[in-house]
Amino acid sequence: MNNISLKNKMIFSYGALIIFAVLSAGIFSYTNVEKYIYNQATVSYGQTLDQVEMNIEDKLSTYYELMNQIANNKEIVLALSHDYKSPADFSYEFLNTISQAYEIKEIDTTNNILDIFIFKNNDSLPEAGGKLLNVQHAVDTWWYKQYFAKTDQFSVNDYIQFSKLKIWFVTDEDIKPKYSAVNEDSVLETRIAIVKPMILNFEKIVGILEMYIRYETVFGEYMSSDPNNGDHFFVADERDEVIFNSFESSPGTNQKLDQAYLDKMEGKESGNFIVAKNDTKNLVFFKKGKSSNWIYFREMPLENLLSSANTVKRFTIFIVVISIVISILIAISIGSRLSRRISILSSNMEQVDDLSLDMHVAIDGRDEIGKLAKNYNRMIRKIRELIEQLTASQIIQKEAEMKALQAQINPHFLYNTLATINWMVLEDEKEKIISMVDNLSIFYRLSLNKGREYLTIGEEVQQIQAYMNIQKIRMEEKIEVIYDIEHDILDAYTPKLILQPFVENSILHGAKTKKSTTTITIRGYRQEHRIILEVQDDGIGLKEVPLPGQYMTKGGYGIRNVHEKIQLRYGNDFGVEMTSTPDQGTLVRIVIPAEVMPPPNT
Repeated sequence: MNNISLKNKMIFSYGALIIFAVLSAGIFSYTNVEKYIYNQATVSYGQTLDQVEMNIEDKLSTYYELMNQIANNKEIVLALSHDYKSPADFSYEFLNTISQAYEIKEIDTTNNILDIFIFKNNDSLPEAGGKLLNVQHAVDTWWYKQYFAKTDQFSVNDYIQFSKLKIWFVTDEDIKPKYSAVNEDSVLETRIAIVKPMILNFEKIVGILEMYIRYETVFGEYMSSDPNNGDHFFVADERDEVIFNSFESSPGTNQKLDQAYLDKMEGKESGNFIVAKNDTKNLVFFKKGKSSNWIYFREMPLENLLSSANTVKRFTIFIVVISIVISILIAISIGSRLSRRISILSSNMEQVDDLSLDMHVAIDGRDEIGKLAKNYNRMIRKIRELIEQLTASQIIQKEAEMKALQAQINPHFLYNTLATINWMVLEDEKEKIISMVDNLSIFYRLSLNKGREYLTIGEEVQQIQAYMNIQKIRMEEKIEVIYDIEHDILDAYTPKLILQPFVENSILHGAKTKKSTTTITIRGYRQEHRIILEVQDDGIGLKEVPLPGQYMTKGGYGIRNVHEKIQLRYGNDFGVEMTSTPDQGTLVRIVIPAEVMPPPNT
């Protein structure tokens, strides 16, 4: 079988085709059943919501007709518009005419009408009985601001349309004046209110009629709902505020309707849509009331809606799973032989990711897998040879670069020092020359260090002290040096001559250009697993400070060599950083790892 081509072996992978066929049939059958159940449930739940809307709207229409009897009563409207000259005139009209508006509550045997108010727009008509009130008591309500604030600009046609206005809402506020301490302390129950204008001859508004209806009268039979089932009923008013929710224990919620619902309903009078809520999908039915302008909702989780489809779903899943298991077993029995050699090759390739190049794949056969294994073995051998060559080349190159950089720094310092001694000879200052030669001896004894490239930080500081003693003689005490080195880092190792170039630069850009004394501060401290060495001066500073990536083109001789020396040995996380402010000085920060032993072979 190993001699058969891979193309022919793929023919035996028919298991995938069987799985595809079984899944397609199962999904198709279940989807159609689910769709049928969904359509049937949608019709049923939609009809239920229609019935709820009709029942509530019928109740509201009954009370609206009672309101119409008052609002369209010409005698009451004329009495509200009459200009009264004496209390006797008012008392007569109130007792014989206006009081008819409040008789509806008296004859209501169900006690569902809680109160009736008339807000009058007639200053000659006094308030009476807490039922006939000045319109000023209503001007701060939302409904007055929205509907009545600009009625003085109405035309006759506007008044005709306005006479049909009916404003339904739910409230627990009391806008009538408080006449006693009892009223001030009382707590009003949540109730349903309807507001309607009272218009005289379609020319002006003489009053606003408001009726309060018991909340439970309209919503009482819908107040019980099972939250566990998720199916609930709620109502929003024309301000998109939820005024009833069957999940709430108290009437009214004072919550805004979710914007997602408004977006789904835009431009529609009724229908249904799906929203995501609390990681579940809910089906929402809605219908706008014709009489109240309220919006009625019924919402339930899709999972509960389609609960009757669970039996079909479970049966479909069972058949699909059995068919898939059988197909997989057949495919495994045929494909196990095909996949064994590929698994061996894959396992060896994973070891290559871990840089393990000593593996040899023993796979025979003349098919595509056998050829791939042979080519893989040849490739691994070639890679191993190339890596060995590259590693040896990099080691030699880094060692050469380190030695070249060190060779560049030492002659540079020696040249500057000899030039200084030459200047002293010309001045015939023997004692200073002797001191400079002694310090130069100390410097080069530590610098040569028996051919080793690393010193302790303590020895590096000794080098700098010898160097600064030479420079202080040369600069005639115009240099002040402050050493601030933590004691616990003195035994740590560092590449030699990494401080001297920067101390030299501080002298060149400070003491030689300033008339006053230049202060150079040398610090050393530990920062976690790193050691920070700093050289700071108060010289003239630099106008443009090169970034680490610009040291090759814009950096000075010393900074470039020290930065490259550190990065060649320790990597790109270490090196030299510079900050400088013109006329204030320069700070050089050198970052190296905290090593208590010198690197091997150095």
